[in-house]
Parts: sequence; C-alpha cells; structure tokens
Amino acid sequence: MTNFYQRKLAEGRAILAPMAGFTDAPMRKLCREYGSAYAVTEMVSAKGLVQGNLRGVEIGEPYMGEPDLVIQVFGGEPEVTAAGARILYEQYRPEAIDLNMGCPVKKVTGKSCGSKLMLDPQRAAAIIRALKAALPVPVSAKLRLGYDAVNITEVGLALQEAGVDLIAVHGRTAQQKYTGEADWDAIQRVAETLTVPVVGSGDVRTPEQFRRHQQSRLGVMVARGAVGQPWLFALLQGKSEPSQTEKVRTAYRHAELHVAWYGGETPAREVWAVRSLRGQLIKYFAFLDKRKEVAQLSTLAEIRAFIERYLGLKLEPDPEARTFCRNAQQQRRLA
Repeated sequence: MTNFYQRKLAEGRAILAPMAGFTDAPMRKLCREYGSAYAVTEMVSAKGLVQGNLRGVEIGEPYMGEPDLVIQVFGGEPEVTAAGARILYEQYRPEAIDLNMGCPVKKVTGKSCGSKLMLDPQRAAAIIRALKAALPVPVSAKLRLGYDAVNITEVGLALQEAGVDLIAVHGRTAQQKYTGEADWDAIQRVAETLTVPVVGSGDVRTPEQFRRHQQSRLGVMVARGAVGQPWLFALLQGKSEPSQTEKVRTAYRHAELHVAWYGGETPAREVWAVRSLRGQLIKYFAFLDKRKEVAQLSTLAEIRAFIERYLGLKLEPDPEARTFCRNAQQQRRLA
C-alpha cells in the first residue's frame, strides 16, 4: 500500500520546498495552481506550540480547501517535537509532517535545531521515531549535505532505520548556506544508498535541469527559483511561458491574496502586508528595472497604479481574494 509521498512522487511533478518567510498560504496556493505536486509550509516551532505560542499554528495554517497539506516543524527534543507536531495534526489534519534539518540560521541552529541536527544523527533519528509514534501520517525530513562537512549518508541511514518515509536533501552544507552550486551528484549517491524515496533540492530553475534530475530517479523540489515566478512549475511540466500580461496579473493576484490573508481590512494592516511582500514584488517586476519604485509600494491601489503606468494594464480587485483569510472561522463566514 502506497503512502502520501509515494503517490505524489509518482505524479512526476516538482514540489514546492519549505522556505521561511515565503511558503505561506498565498504562495502555496499560487504554486499549486501552476502545478506543484504538493507544497510544504514554513517551519513551525514545535516547542513554541507546546508552550502555548499559537503564532506557530498560524504559520502552518492552511487556506480553505488546501489540498495535500504538509507542515514542517523544527525542534531539537524528541518528545517536545512530537508533542508540537501532534498539536498541528489535531488542528489541521495534514497529509504529512516534515522535520526541518536544513535551516542554517543561527537563531534556529543555536537551539540545536535545524541543520545542527546533522551533527547528531542519533538524536535526529530519535526525533523521527517520536514523530512516527505520535502521528498517523507519513513523516519526512529535509536535510542539508551536512553541517560543516558532508555526512548526509550517515544521517540518511540513521533516519531510514528510524522509519522516515522520505528525505529531501538540499545539495549544500549548512556552512555554505546558499553560496556555490548545489551538489546533485552527492544527492544522487545518497539516493543510491537508501531505500526510502529521496528528493533533491537546490538551484532548479529550468525544465532541462528538472528532466535531468528526474532521469536520475530523484524527486525534485523547487525553492528560490519559484519566488516571483510561481509559473515555474508549469514550465517544468512542458507548458509554454506565460505572457507578460499573465505574469503581471499573477503578481497582482499574489498581492491581493497576501493582503487578504494577513488581515488587510484596515489601512494599516494593508500597508504592513504589502510592505512584507515587497521582496517578492521586486522579483515579479524585475523585467521593468524599477526596483526603487517597487520598493516604495505600500497599498494595492499603488500596485495597480504602478502596473497601469508602466504596462498599460487596468486591473480590478478580485472578489475571490476577499474570502482568502487566515482565520478559519472568518473563512467559513465569508465562504
């Protein structure tokens, strides 16, 4: 009997990788619409959940009707990580839970979480065992090649022994962060050693790269390549490049969904929401070479005016966006 991950990998489509600050509900929705097999949420602090910090729940919150939800957690203690993941499962019933073992950020590694787990394979394995015991859904882990040296095979074997259902590997060490090129040969060697499914991640931006990795019998995750161009998932499936008009409409739709999700019912919240999206808007509109102007946009009206000024498109607000809100009770009321 196949599990969730096996079924999704069999579809042969790329997966949206978890990215802190990026893979929230609006981005996941757009990437799924353009064809990602599934999408993994930003990482949620298991310890924070156990201590009653409900902001963690909000980070992993699905949008109404979201299919194939996979929530990523981070933690360094087996029992606490499992308890936090169980809270998420009870709240949202995701299809799977993913353990973050790749984040190189100091505020995460300083708590012996994220990529620091690569230095302690047995503790990482203990967390996987605790998650498997606490949850009725598959459990995966997203790793780096190592922390400061490559030890991915040792860690992968320990996780496999612990019962992990899938591992995803970013082809860099934590010390490399995002410098240099991702080492897909190293990912391939891991896949040849393990019996559990292996998904590779790192620098996938073209259909040619996607096909090459697939021919190596690897699952493929897309991360930064999808920022500012969620249509990349369609391109990887052989679809035509969207028109400039479609790309611009997608950028504006992302802004609308983002504002609605983060409570844009007040002017102050709308400004906060648009400003928090500026980095992605800069990516969307990079072809215009108007970075400074994009970095000043603060409202949906300003984005519409910007689009009309430089591209001649007159966009109207999308009525669907107003029902795209993160509060489940409000979702039901507006549906």
